Amino acid sequence: MRQQTDGKGQFMAVYDHDTIWPKIIETIASGRSLASALREPGMPSYARAKQVLRDNAELRYLYEQAKIDRADALADDLIDLVSQPIPDELEGSARGAFVQHLRLQADTRKWLAARLHAVAYSDHLSVSVNHTQISITQALEAAESRLMTIDMKKCQT
Repeated sequence: MRQQTDGKGQFMAVYDHDTIWPKIIETIASGRSLASALREPGMPSYARAKQVLRDNAELRYLYEQAKIDRADALADDLIDLVSQPIPDELEGSARGAFVQHLRLQADTRKWLAARLHAVAYSDHLSVSVNHTQISITQALEAAESRLMTIDMKKCQT
């Protein structure tokens, strides 16, 4: 990051996109949020980062892919989280509080993973119909034909 004036005598930070964006994308892909990545020293503000994402289609694509990777990382964390043993020194309500805390963490990760990558982690089943055009005339003609066949068989016996 370096500083330059904006023409009105105000200093503004200038960021080297080729240096900071790979770090931001890697941080998000490893499971952290954009806001968390931007809290690191030398990073732009959240508003500036969102503006860059709006203006740069390539970075926006990489960011969307990183969010999918983030969902995978959160889902992977769930296994470690729920496999965590309850500490032996905890008793009574402290044990219950520990379990509730783990449950909250697991539920939050599941919810977020489902929002970041719904195709893989959503609880909802999507059923779609590709062909919705039905011909009532053809259906009635087919039914009438079947009835005529049945009537003809009855007459023959």
